[in-house]
Amino acid sequence: MDELKYIEFENYLKNKLSQTEKVAFEAKLQSNADLKQEFKIYKALETSLSSKFENEKGEQELRNTLTNLGNQFIKTEKAKKESKVISLFNYKKLLVAASIALLIGFFIFKNGNPAYSDFANHSNLEFTVRGDNNTTIKTAETAFNTKNYTTAFAQLTVLEKEFPNNVEIQLYKAICLLELDKFSQAETIFEKISTGNSAYSTKATWYKALSLLKQEKFEACKSTLKTIPESAEEYEIAKKLLNKL
Repeated sequence: MDELKYIEFENYLKNKLSQTEKVAFEAKLQSNADLKQEFKIYKALETSLSSKFENEKGEQELRNTLTNLGNQFIKTEKAKKESKVISLFNYKKLLVAASIALLIGFFIFKNGNPAYSDFANHSNLEFTVRGDNNTTIKTAETAFNTKNYTTAFAQLTVLEKEFPNNVEIQLYKAICLLELDKFSQAETIFEKISTGNSAYSTKATWYKALSLLKQEKFEACKSTLKTIPESAEEYEIAKKLLNKL
């Protein structure tokens, strides 16, 4: 139950909830003070763990600190249970402390491996091509850049008919499919582009690795990352991800 709650926190912060779900969640926060406080703590931890550390040691030290903090909460609250009579006030404190300990444990588990959302930073879609479908191009750009991937995919499919050899359109279609969790279709396009001779070949390999990461296929992801050459623009970010796997 608690894990589902924290997943909802995560989805809200990552803007993955639908508009209806978002409104319902915000209403719950306003009507439930304890939930609102837990969300504030979660958001603070998310910010800390998402920070960019200078080295792996710094990140590991933070994780160790959070683990120790969780253990301290558990030990403290166990000691309080020595008395069979617990006041309502102390009972509420026990629940809050237990929730924080569970939340920290959830974070440690969640951050055992790198997350797709930490590396999926898409460049804005800004086409250089123009044709008879300028309105479609603009709609596709706006939809993609505002993370409306269903609409973006539909508009890009229309554009592909006019520009069947445009690799950029194909790549962004595949990215939309990836964001919509249609992994097989996305990877088919990434594979085709990565084995071609276009300027997008290495970027397609990077996105193929991201698709595997999102599916938590970590070994396959590592193998794909290792094929990215040092001369590629994506090499440094690929190396960073590889070091975290």
